[in-house]
Amino acid sequence: MGRWDFFDYKPSRPIPARGGIKAQSQRGAFGANWWGKRWIAVLEGFHLGARLSRGKNYARHGQVLSVTVNPGVVTASVQGSRKTP
Repeated sequence: MGRWDFFDYKPSRPIPARGGIKAQSQRGAFGANWWGKRWIAVLEGFHLGARLSRGKNYARHGQVLSVTVNPGVVTASVQGSRKTP
């Protein structure tokens, strides 16, 4: 890869998801109740940077396919730019 090859970079776009869970908030704060707001505050405390912003954007566009909450573990299936969520 040469020094100037980054000019050919094309940002990836998420593959459209059918039947995804769409966030109620299209702009601004996430979380309608205290525990939702607290969950976001904890995630922001991990200083995930662009990853959390990208996750919020995915949620706003219905890219979240499922969320499973178990004691001590939260798992989500999110459709991003790869074929497999």
